[in-house]
Amino acid sequence: MINVLKELLNDNHEISGYKILEEITNSNELYYVTDKLETNRVIDTTIYNITVYRDFDGFKGSASFKVNKDFNKEDIIKKIDEASKRCLFVKNPYYPLPKKQEDKEFDYSFKTNESLDEIACKVADSIFKCNTYQNGWINSCEIFVNNYHKRIITSNGIDLTSKNSNIFVELIPTFKGEKEEVEVYSSFNSTTINYEDIKNKVDEAMNNAYYRSIAIKLPSDLKECNVIISSELSSLIFDGVVEDLRYETKFMEMNRLNIGDNISNGSGDKIDIVLKPSIIDSPRCMGFDSDGVILKDLHVVDNGICKSLHGNSRFAHYLNIENPTGSYTNMEVSSGSMTFEEMKKEPYLYCCLFSSPQYDNFSGYYGGEVRLGFYFDGIKTVPVTGFSISSNIFNDRKDLMLSTELETSGFVLGPKYVLIKNMKINN
Repeated sequence: MINVLKELLNDNHEISGYKILEEITNSNELYYVTDKLETNRVIDTTIYNITVYRDFDGFKGSASFKVNKDFNKEDIIKKIDEASKRCLFVKNPYYPLPKKQEDKEFDYSFKTNESLDEIACKVADSIFKCNTYQNGWINSCEIFVNNYHKRIITSNGIDLTSKNSNIFVELIPTFKGEKEEVEVYSSFNSTTINYEDIKNKVDEAMNNAYYRSIAIKLPSDLKECNVIISSELSSLIFDGVVEDLRYETKFMEMNRLNIGDNISNGSGDKIDIVLKPSIIDSPRCMGFDSDGVILKDLHVVDNGICKSLHGNSRFAHYLNIENPTGSYTNMEVSSGSMTFEEMKKEPYLYCCLFSSPQYDNFSGYYGGEVRLGFYFDGIKTVPVTGFSISSNIFNDRKDLMLSTELETSGFVLGPKYVLIKNMKINN
């Protein structure tokens, strides 16, 4: 199919360039209600995402469409013609397409002889080993074991391949409390096959559900406290720094940060961020970006100092940057100076589960409603719920204390805990 697509795209003399992204997905999915398997689904798909470009009157227009193996030549020719016409409605200032660097294959896939079905079944066994709590159970569970193969081919000769694998689990632990049943949504991703680690993550989710079922209200007079947040919220904060250093943000004049700015010029730990093509347990490991630019480790924040902008080829050209870094998905934030136990030596409020953590990169607001936390008043620790926290990261960032423990949350590998002193509590 690749050769057919290249032939038909090259035959169209209206377009000035093209990009073919071949995406092959092989998955085994298990769906449980309580501990009963309801559905076992096997997925094997191949999709071709085609982008065509057209240069006209100082502009470069682009349009995309999808085809699969069932498309015949006539269908594809029609799609190309339609996309070529749509390009004329997209008037982006001209920019060149990336050129070939080298042909390369990146392999982040599982290194195992086990089939996806075997892995999925062993994951299920690990999960339901945790289904032993009195008054608590796994209400539902979905398991996805995936192999992905992505190949990008462009009219400029780029031909790159990336393979990756992951295990994704969603589950809803439930506990029957004195007044009502409490459910807690939990999910995690793994890029390695470690059944004991999966069991530990499910145990943690079950414990959170238990503590949520016995959680109480915070003291009504508590309006300010040292707060420890989990990676669920802190990953959004670090991502906001990276977002502020993108070429596109700079070009749109929406950035607050510039090269040379110090974001850790207070009493806190120095923030250090490296953009990476892959990190452990990220669901999106890729050796190249969507334009075919090969990604290499990029130090964007070093010891609190902003060192580099980053982004795609189009906005690099608009900023007169000759060697674009490419667009990254993953980042690694260095660990800090405090252990979790050291953070808990003084009275604190640890917020471990949010309803929906919020971060706004323009206002600097961050916080959200906390579904489960732990409050230590200096004497005893109790699980708490029914409150929210809020603050402004532009004021707090310089004084953040980062944990020595690391965890991947989404696409950020960074400190598992972050301590903010004297944060506002809404209860």
